Amino acid sequence: MSNEHRHTALRILNWFCPPHLHEEIEGDLIQKFNRDVKTVGERKAKRRLMWNVVRFFRPGILLRNRFSMELNQSYMYRSYFKIMLRNMIKQKFYSAITMLGLTVGITFALLTGIFIWGELQVNTDLKDVDRLYLLETHYKTNEGNQPPFFVPALLGQAAIEQYPTLFENYYRFRDRAITVSKSDKHFRLQSMIGDSTFFDMFGFHILHGDPQSALNKPNTIVITEKIARQFFDRSDVTGESLTLSTEVSGSKEHLITAVIADVQEKNSVTDFMNSDAQIFLPQESRTDFNLGFQDEWNTGIITYLKLTDGASPVEATAVLNKILQKDAPKDISNDKTIVLDPLSNYYLLTNHGAVQKLIVSLMVIVAFILLLAVTNFINISIASSFSRLKEVGVRKVIGGVKGHVLIQFLSESLLLATVSGTVSLLLYEILHNYFANVLGVSLPSLLKMSFLFWVYFLTSTIAVGFLAGIYPSFYLASTGAIESLKGKFNSVKGTLRFSRGLVGFQFLVAVFTLITSFVMSRQISYFMETDLGYDKSHVLIASSLPRIWTEEGMNKMDVAKREFLTSPKIKSVSLSWGSPNFNFEPYKANINHAGQPTEKGILTSMSSADEAYANVYGLKLLDGKFFFDEGEPFQTNRLVLNESAQKALGIQVGDKLDIQFSDQQFTVAGIVKDFHFESMHEKIKPVAFTHNRDFQAYRYFSFKLNPGSIVQSVQEVERLWKNIFPNDPFVYAFTEDRLAITYQTELQLRKATAFASVLILIIVLTGVLGLVSLSVTKRNKEIGIRKVLGASVSNILALISREYALLMIIAFGLGIPVSYMFISQWLSGFAYRIDVDGWMFVVPILALFCITIVMVCAQSFKTAKSDPVKSLKYE
Repeated sequence: MSNEHRHTALRILNWFCPPHLHEEIEGDLIQKFNRDVKTVGERKAKRRLMWNVVRFFRPGILLRNRFSMELNQSYMYRSYFKIMLRNMIKQKFYSAITMLGLTVGITFALLTGIFIWGELQVNTDLKDVDRLYLLETHYKTNEGNQPPFFVPALLGQAAIEQYPTLFENYYRFRDRAITVSKSDKHFRLQSMIGDSTFFDMFGFHILHGDPQSALNKPNTIVITEKIARQFFDRSDVTGESLTLSTEVSGSKEHLITAVIADVQEKNSVTDFMNSDAQIFLPQESRTDFNLGFQDEWNTGIITYLKLTDGASPVEATAVLNKILQKDAPKDISNDKTIVLDPLSNYYLLTNHGAVQKLIVSLMVIVAFILLLAVTNFINISIASSFSRLKEVGVRKVIGGVKGHVLIQFLSESLLLATVSGTVSLLLYEILHNYFANVLGVSLPSLLKMSFLFWVYFLTSTIAVGFLAGIYPSFYLASTGAIESLKGKFNSVKGTLRFSRGLVGFQFLVAVFTLITSFVMSRQISYFMETDLGYDKSHVLIASSLPRIWTEEGMNKMDVAKREFLTSPKIKSVSLSWGSPNFNFEPYKANINHAGQPTEKGILTSMSSADEAYANVYGLKLLDGKFFFDEGEPFQTNRLVLNESAQKALGIQVGDKLDIQFSDQQFTVAGIVKDFHFESMHEKIKPVAFTHNRDFQAYRYFSFKLNPGSIVQSVQEVERLWKNIFPNDPFVYAFTEDRLAITYQTELQLRKATAFASVLILIIVLTGVLGLVSLSVTKRNKEIGIRKVLGASVSNILALISREYALLMIIAFGLGIPVSYMFISQWLSGFAYRIDVDGWMFVVPILALFCITIVMVCAQSFKTAKSDPVKSLKYE
């Protein structure tokens, strides 16, 4: 049978047939094949040959194999393992550097990966989350007078009734912070007052109670297991009661009808806008909070809709806007457009997509670090491979094939990656609480991770080991036996170029990371340290005061203020609706000159405060007074504007203004300098303050503390609080902490990039060590000759350092424009930002350059100082 007629069948026979039977069986098969070709043709003869081979695949043939091959392979792998251990012990330096890079990379990937995984799981616990949507209002002409997540209250109900094939269910709610009491236990908790469809919509797990009737009656509540244990030290508390302090009805007993399991953190229902609701009331309780609800188009409310299976969100959006235009009054529908935001990614995309940007940034950083660890491994492997060339040559001379050598070195890299992964697991358990505290998040113990996590981790670790070892393994396995025995690579120049390219890439990544991390840090520092237009130091905000929104309640709060001011540790006290950067505005309204249509005025953020607000927050008065001087009698219908509002309207102190939704005229009492009441992502907008007594609502006491011990001052405020409000808990925060929450995502990114920069430096510098070792080892003879010819130590150091200086210059040239484009794009998301100056690039680049050159010189110094005679004799 000629070579062109050999068939796949014979190769299969060679695979399973015992060697002592193979020749005889193959001869018979070939003889029969040749006969068949003559009688039935070549195509049919090949099919018969395959069938004849298959007939030999039977126990009588297979069991006559001798399993020495398996035993030999077992001995071979044991030999590989022993040799690997011996080499690791012999080359401790290279082994330590290799494992350090991989361990650092895998540990950081674990820490950030588990955090990212947790962020991506937000809202996944909600039932049919892919069909759940939050309704938002977009205004055609301006920003609207309410937050975008307030939509007309009747819209959800009308959608279900008119288009049942498109919409399956709806849920509406308003939130309130309330004081909940039982005996001497008092806690300030966030509540949701909403429809009875709560459980059907979102599928929250009920531990005790009936989901069908739990939210159907007034004066009933549903609580989480956490709250049940907080008050009763057990979870089954249905039938028990709690006292709720409401704005209209005061203290009232509420029957617990159900207890639900603690819900997932950050979900876009119970933790909407960071509310963390733990108490759930039926919509019949709205009268206790003076809330309009389901029976008015002009009432704004938070609404969720669940589409039917297979329904198109595009069609649903069109239908909702059709209903709005058809059924709602024209003054409600004219300037509004309804949009659907899917809950599946709502958490990621809110707040200018801050969480999504954080996740993408962290994923890029993790990819960079793992890639650097892999390139570092390759460099170190090549640098240390000279000492193993003769080992490769001997293996090939005594019969080793390329595949065996490849498997040996690839097995070593996989084993090193596995060891590094194991060490990383231990480091995660040690560091995850610290890392969680740094980022302000929670990270679970590995003991709580699912089976799927371990599959991902094992697969990823093997992939890292494979990527790290594949090039060095192929390179060593491809070296000829003679070249290996001579201790020579096939192409030293090619190896050096490849290694330098890898280190150049590491420099490029290091430059990009250091520059972006430095600029991000400067921008966040600008947020936290720049003059925001108000004084945030020593300001304590208490949010748990009783909300008695009547004239009697306002008088009670005035008495409380006077009692607080008796303490020498309290400089000033203000009662207000909100504070800068936290729940500042209850609504927006158009304001205009008196007698002119308000709809043609300017849209203004409305807030309420008292006459002490400017003193507490250090607002700068440009003209007039902040309502009136403290201690003066109350003067009604007075207004305080910021600069932006004053310039937009072109008014002065004493002018009269009309405010949308009010039939009263207001007098401009004062003008304050613009201040940042929102995130610096936003430009400062027009602001108008009304007095609490005109607005008849408040939420916070703000205390300006005198300099001194913060701890003692807080204790003093708490003591007075318990005397004044014995049935209300003392819940407080400092303005600086509120500001940190506003920029939480940016602070997390700054900390993560700073941490990553340190790790990248470690990996890059160890990569430099590997390349220097390779270069010095190969140039040992050259250095000896240069020294014999008169070269000094400084000449040798300059010779070696020049290569890395060139690599860094190239990396700097590529890294600077890439970094500039990235940070320019990142900074464009902020209305107020730092200027990107040249020194912001010079500082990190100069630091990297100096550290690298010092490292190169330190590694080369020993060779540069060595006796040239010894090196030449060795060569």
